[in-house]
Amino acid sequence: MMNLLRMTRHSMFTLLMVVLLSAPQAYGQMTSAADSLKEMSLQEALLLTEKENFQIRIAQTEIDEVRSQYRQTNASFLPQLSIEETGISTNNPLNVFGSKLKQEVVTQADFNPAVLNAPDPYENFTTSFQVRQPVLNADMLFKRSAVKSQLNAAKEQLEGTIQYARYQVKDTYYQLLLMQSQLDVMDKSLQTARENRRQAKNFYDQQMISKADYLAAKVRVLELESQHSRLENQRQTVEDNLGFLLNMDQDIRIVPTDSMQVRPLPTDSLPTKGVNNSKILAMQHRVDAARKMLRSAKFSFVPSLNLFGSYELNDDVLFGSQGESYMIGATLRWNLFSGFSKVGKVMESRASLKKAELAYESTVYQNKIEVRQAKRALDQAQQQLEYASSSVEQAREDLRIRSNRYEQGMEKTTDLLATETKLAQARMQRLNAIYQYNNSLATLELLLEHNLTY
Repeated sequence: MMNLLRMTRHSMFTLLMVVLLSAPQAYGQMTSAADSLKEMSLQEALLLTEKENFQIRIAQTEIDEVRSQYRQTNASFLPQLSIEETGISTNNPLNVFGSKLKQEVVTQADFNPAVLNAPDPYENFTTSFQVRQPVLNADMLFKRSAVKSQLNAAKEQLEGTIQYARYQVKDTYYQLLLMQSQLDVMDKSLQTARENRRQAKNFYDQQMISKADYLAAKVRVLELESQHSRLENQRQTVEDNLGFLLNMDQDIRIVPTDSMQVRPLPTDSLPTKGVNNSKILAMQHRVDAARKMLRSAKFSFVPSLNLFGSYELNDDVLFGSQGESYMIGATLRWNLFSGFSKVGKVMESRASLKKAELAYESTVYQNKIEVRQAKRALDQAQQQLEYASSSVEQAREDLRIRSNRYEQGMEKTTDLLATETKLAQARMQRLNAIYQYNNSLATLELLLEHNLTY
């Protein structure tokens, strides 16, 4: 008896230790599973998009790149300063005598013909401070203005990229909602199909229906399970795409908190005037930049005027300051002929301007067409949504009637299964109609860059 009591206590102690040791691991697994789920509304996703989306961040770096190019054009009017230290050792008669003059150390003995004609090697170190001040460079000023227009175009392009990234997130979020809602419909259909299979099995055992009817109910369950698995795989793919757009950890699962519903649209919210979105504004700035580049090419034929100055210290030791001198001056340059390179540059700039103008006209024309198509698609989606909603009501009522008749033995199993399939298809069709409506609305908002809903 005592041995049995000791064994019981030992077993209880062992069990308690196992529970205590496994509890932290189990808690960690539960915490990890909870951390891997991220509930997110559409508005939260859109806010995260503007911070983390790769396309937006790339567009921001492009702005920095163009801004740096604009900063470089400051050289067209700001001075250039430099300091230079040069050391030489020579026995060239002219250079030796010139170095002594610069160092201010020439003596009567240096005029000895023998010394002048065959001097010993001599060292000279020159410390030079130089300044160059642009005064008139018309071509560079127009080029600077052109780069400024390119910077404005890049800013508009960033806004367009933000709008497109928001559209992608909206569309993918709606797809995720669609897949989740379709899975819910599929779960209900599976539940009903399994119940029908159970009931058909009872009827078959009672010899009230044929084996073919029972097998039809069984096959229906297998078919829905296969569709459910395929739909779940599609949902995971859409979830991965949304995670990429938001630059989220691949191990985090996104759980949408919004519901699959129609976004309200006021009747007076659609703009009636012309569209002037970021894409068109960016094209306008590119046309302006091309026009200024043409002017820059033309003004390269105009003379340029620049000032320069230098201050030198010369000595026979490094960084010495024994002899000092300065020089200031101006340069007026007029390139009369450059082998037709400037003429070719003008021709190239003129062609670039024409190309930019045609691209702008094409973009405006295409945008108007896309807006009209988006409006028609929205109208069509509204009609399809009304039809799908009516189809669901009709299929639900038909299923109710046939289910009552089936329970009374007045309806075939195949007819009931066909009615259930029709209801599931109608529900799926309605979900697709809601998605198409929301997607068409998001497309129109992208083209107009205007929030059309409340």
